[in-house]
Amino acid sequence: MRTLAIANQKGGVGKTTTAVTLAADLARKGYITVLCDLDAQGNAAACLGLSPAPALRKLLMGMARLEDLLIEARPGLWFLAGDVTTARLKIELLAEGDPKTLLARALEPLECDFVVLDCGPSRDLLHDLAHHAAGEVVIPTACDFLAVAGVGQEMETLKIVRQDGHPIEARAVLPTFWDSQTIESRTNLQALADAFGPLVLPAVPRTTRLRELPAIGQTVWERLPEDSPVCEAYARLTRRVLDGQ
Repeated sequence: MRTLAIANQKGGVGKTTTAVTLAADLARKGYITVLCDLDAQGNAAACLGLSPAPALRKLLMGMARLEDLLIEARPGLWFLAGDVTTARLKIELLAEGDPKTLLARALEPLECDFVVLDCGPSRDLLHDLAHHAAGEVVIPTACDFLAVAGVGQEMETLKIVRQDGHPIEARAVLPTFWDSQTIESRTNLQALADAFGPLVLPAVPRTTRLRELPAIGQTVWERLPEDSPVCEAYARLTRRVLDGQ
């Protein structure tokens, strides 16, 4: 079982879309995949046409068994939902002392090929839990200055986690909301390439159709042509995860 965290310490960079799209692509390729929503906004559920639910809180507080909380969102794609109670969970877990490995232990019973963790934007307790549960990180980033700075912050976090004794590596940096018509997008994409080299994948272009998908509860694979620039960019991410290309 491989566990990937989708993380950037900046909001609005496409983390949830990336997590859902990657998980759905792995599942449709025949890999049993579990998507976990660690963001208190609970938006991953909407992206799959589901409702937010307190499954994550129930799991980590020992209120229910993992197998009773998972929902099969698509064939081969299982979903552990979050909702507003996820925010309360951060406070409740502080009473557990040092719970860094709590999520990793809670997910141990899973029999699957991949676990994809959709992380919230800030570095908090749940962020730490995700990093200590994952072995790899995909870092989505919008092509703007603050989001690019968030990539650097995430890289520093990975160093700290490794110093703490947990092996974790960046698998890819995925530029999102790419607009070839703006100097800002071009400048920041070049800055990413200069700073992170081959980790940086081809950018996901900005498109209205991608933003509309959560409203209809469908993934890019169900709504967009596979030869569209958006699908091709996300397919490239899947290839990086599967075979390192």
